[in-house]
Parts: sequence; C-alpha cells; structure tokens
Amino acid sequence: METQKLDEVKGWFAGRVPEGWFTGAPTVSADDQQITVLGDVAGPEIPEGSAAELRAGAEAGRIARFREHTRGYRIAVAQEAEHRFGVPVTWAAKCGGTELTFTPGGSGRRSGQSEEKDQPKQVMIGRWGRGRRFAGPRAWSRTRAFRDDWQNF
Repeated sequence: METQKLDEVKGWFAGRVPEGWFTGAPTVSADDQQITVLGDVAGPEIPEGSAAELRAGAEAGRIARFREHTRGYRIAVAQEAEHRFGVPVTWAAKCGGTELTFTPGGSGRRSGQSEEKDQPKQVMIGRWGRGRRFAGPRAWSRTRAFRDDWQNF
C-alpha cells in the first residue's frame, strides 16, 4: 500500500477507534491484502512473584473480555473501513506479553471468494436466528399446539 494511502488509513482509524479501548493509540499496518489494527489492552493487576502461567492466563482473559465487549462496534468499524479502503480489517490486541489476532466475523472471508485484486474481500457476518426451532410461518401453530397439550394435563 502506498505511503499516502497508509497515512490516510492510520488517520481514519485514529479518529474512528473509541478512546478507552486501548491504553494508547492503536498501531495500524496495511498492505494490499488487509489492514491490521493492533492495540494495547490494560493489563490485570497480578501480585508480584506470581507464576508465568497465572499472568499469561489473566492476560488472555483480559483480551477475551475486550474482544467480547467490543465485538459489535469492531464489526461496524471494520465494515466501514472495508467499504472505504477496499480491503478486509483484522483486529489484534496485546496485553503484557500476550498478543492475539482476531477478525470480526471468524475467518473474515467467505469460502470460495475471488482472490482477484479488483474484488474487495468482505467480512462474513453470520445470519443470526436462521435455522431456529419454531421459526417461520408455522411457528404459531406449533407453539399453540404445545401450549394446548400443556393445558390438558
């Protein structure tokens, strides 16, 4: 990616990422295939002299909490960036010595999608609620039949 375009991407993310997500400004890197946004998450308070496994587990937990609490907003920001810059966004978080890279929609790419450069890749967000039991046009009759059976006891 050109330096001028990279500066535009960095500036856009600096203004778009909410304050308080990271302890400082996020590190944004980009190439022709993707944009990566890496931010430092505030670490948990661990007593001095604790085992390395305890520290690593606490840091991984802090990153997982950040990931869950910001999921919806990260997806929205990633979709805006993909529309604006034409490449997918990968999010990453670092806490102490632990770093985890994740994308908003799982893999971030649909299977079988074209790899041509002029075709921008899009984040795949699952369709919530599809395939649920008692969904669709016959849901009322099913639930009513169940309720009627219950009242007959």
